[in-house]
Amino acid sequence: MELKKIVEHGFKNITIEDEIKFNILNFIQCIHLSKQNFYETSFDSKLFGDLQMTFKKDASSLIGYCKVVIKRENRIEEYLFTDNGYEKLNEIIKG
Repeated sequence: MELKKIVEHGFKNITIEDEIKFNILNFIQCIHLSKQNFYETSFDSKLFGDLQMTFKKDASSLIGYCKVVIKRENRIEEYLFTDNGYEKLNEIIKG
């Protein structure tokens, strides 16, 4: 649903946060579409460019880690993701 909203809004005026959201949700959606068992599968995937993203998860782990390097802002964001969604790591820690 969130992916559809972003696509319908258009990519011309997409914010960094929306681009990150789109990429993380798209990664999770690809796992579902390829019928991989999220729990049993390990991931070590990378996206390159101005917005670099690394997705890591060990097999038999319920939670994965995503590091986002936003080159144009010289900023790094970290997220935890599951097969159902994601959250910013610093928001979880502040909890």
